[in-house]
Order: sequence, then C-alpha cells, then structure tokens
Amino acid sequence: MSSGPCSLVRFAVIVSALSSCILAPSGFAQVSSSVDSQDAPEAIVQNQYPNQGGYNNQGYNRYHHSDTLSDHLAVELGAGFNVPAGNTGTWQLVGYSINLGGGWMFNDRIGVLAEYGFNHANIPQNTLTNIGEPQGNVHVWSLTLDPIVYYKTSGRIGGYVTGGGGFYRKLTSFTQPVYVGDYCDYFYGCYPQYENVTLSHFSSNQGGLNIGTGVTFKPNAGGKAKFFAEARYVWVDSPKSTTSSIGTGTVGMFPVTFGFRW
Repeated sequence: MSSGPCSLVRFAVIVSALSSCILAPSGFAQVSSSVDSQDAPEAIVQNQYPNQGGYNNQGYNRYHHSDTLSDHLAVELGAGFNVPAGNTGTWQLVGYSINLGGGWMFNDRIGVLAEYGFNHANIPQNTLTNIGEPQGNVHVWSLTLDPIVYYKTSGRIGGYVTGGGGFYRKLTSFTQPVYVGDYCDYFYGCYPQYENVTLSHFSSNQGGLNIGTGVTFKPNAGGKAKFFAEARYVWVDSPKSTTSSIGTGTVGMFPVTFGFRW
C-alpha cells in the first residue's frame, strides 16, 4: 500500500511528457527559427521581395529613367531639291533647298522645331524671253516654327508628320554674264572669263505655311540619332505685279529633303 502514491506520481509524469510530444506541431522548431527576419541576409530578403526597398532600391533603379537636357534638345541638318507647284512653274524651275533647325522634344513623340529654310531656283528661259531678260533666279528663305509628331518611334524605321508657318522672304533677280577678261592656264591655254552681274531685282516679305511628312532610319535602334527623308508642301503669300509694284504671285513648291536629326 505504501507504493501506491509513488506509482501515481510516476504515472502522472509519464502522461504529461507524452502529451507534450503529441500536441506540439511537428514544424514548430523550423517556424521559430525563421521568424526573426532581422537576422536574414539582405540578399535573401531582396530575392523574396524584389520590388520593395523604396527609391534607392536596386530593383527600382533598374527600371527608372532620368531625363537629361540632351534628351529633349533636337538638332537637324538637311538638303535636297524643290519642285514648283501650279503656276509657280512659270517663274521657277526645279532647284535646290537647305534646311537647318533646332528645338525641343517634350517626349519621344511630340516636339517643336525652329527652322531656317533656303530654296533657290532659276527662272525658265521662255519666261525670261517674254520679259526681255537674259538670265534670272528666285530664292526664298524662311524662319518658321514647326511642331513635329512621331507616329512610330520603335525599331530602326520611324515616321512623323510636321508643319507650321512663319516669315518668308522672296527675292527675284535678273542677271547677265559680263566679260571680265581672259584667264590663262599652263595646261589649257587662255580662255575668256564671265561673271554674272545683277541687272535688277525685287523682293517681298510675307507669311507662309508648310506641311509635310517623313520617314526616319536609326543606325542604332536604341539611340537618338537618325537619318530622315521628308517631303513638304510650302505656300508663300507673295504679291502679284501691280501698276505700282513688281511681283511674281504666290509660291507653291514641294521641297524634298534628306538629312540628319538628333
């Protein structure tokens, strides 16, 4: 009978130990060891949460693009030929053209350019014969403000539309070749030299408009520099001849330009 209480105590201890082993979760030790994330290496945290970390996080900077001044500035240089349209063919033959410009791109698609244009062409011989002049030419230079919109910017090949208006100056000159003496060369001998002398000219200042479209080609698909080819229609509101002034009327022409834009 004296061993009864001792046996009961031993039985209670055994039951308590077995209950603890059975009721405890099998993964408790693993969970407890990983709860303290402060002790985890930074690389493991970044792999688990790549988009967190704020402004200076590596995952953020990888996709963040910072605009610079050069990203917005635009410069262009081009040259080509111009073709008269309509009645302008009475006073102009096919000539050459030069185009220079610079401006600001608001984003990859939309910008505005300030452009200088120069178009030169000779006067047809039948017109010169009718007015009794030996030679003549017409040139139109302009200062315009022209918005530009790129409708395709991805890849190497792109496209855009542009147009605007501004100040145009038209100058019509009549010239004549004048003998200025002989020039002698050791290989070719002596031959006469002539220089064109301006007999008369008249000019006008007026407003004008232009509109056109073009295509671009990027040597580097991810770069900003590109070659372009474009065609525009230019209309200049120059005056006609009156009893008190000389004029050739409005100008309509198609300058075709090939160049480089950055």
